[in-house]
Amino acid sequence: YTYCFDPSVRASLWVAYPLHKCYTSGEGNRNNSSFGYDPKVDDEVQAALGRGSYNGWYDRGHQLPAADRKCSQQMMDQTFYATNIFPQNARLNQQNWARVEDATRDCICSDTLYVVVGTLFEEPSSFVSRGRHIARPSHCYKLLLRTRNGETGKSISEITDPSEIKAIGFLFENSSNAVSIDKAVVSIEEIEARSGFTFYRNLNPAVAEQVKSQKKL
Repeated sequence: YTYCFDPSVRASLWVAYPLHKCYTSGEGNRNNSSFGYDPKVDDEVQAALGRGSYNGWYDRGHQLPAADRKCSQQMMDQTFYATNIFPQNARLNQQNWARVEDATRDCICSDTLYVVVGTLFEEPSSFVSRGRHIARPSHCYKLLLRTRNGETGKSISEITDPSEIKAIGFLFENSSNAVSIDKAVVSIEEIEARSGFTFYRNLNPAVAEQVKSQKKL
């Protein structure tokens, strides 16, 4: 997976990864994984993720879910790096967010499913954990994109007909008052506008605008 880590908030602003059947089965066991630092990033700018590190109403929320990397223990272990974790409201994490993660795996097809998970910090808020200030995201989102029939054998960049691609996004307030899944639906273009990032750059420019305005997968 690929991430955009921001040391000022000690979290990744987004994590992007491909999802295919080969990733969701295998020897990976989350009981053998431990939360810890990403060796590619300086320890001091990451959140310390020991037990009880996110006290109160917050879980250590995965951006790339552990269940999406069961293919090997090494790949599952990497999902527990601090660069893939953010303080997520426990009720949201365990309910609607978990349901969206399950629904995402249901969208796996023969062609690749492309997923982006990210955080927004629109309302400054933070807390201290193990002596380090941790920014609390105001929102979290998930974007999904794949071919419509799932069996084209084409890369996304090869497709010139927007009707051959489908896409959807979900945006939740990071609180116990998060809306239902159907009310959380947004388009990719809405998330791009709020985050300032441009996603799915491998889309053919001729179809990108139409695809990113979709809200149905």
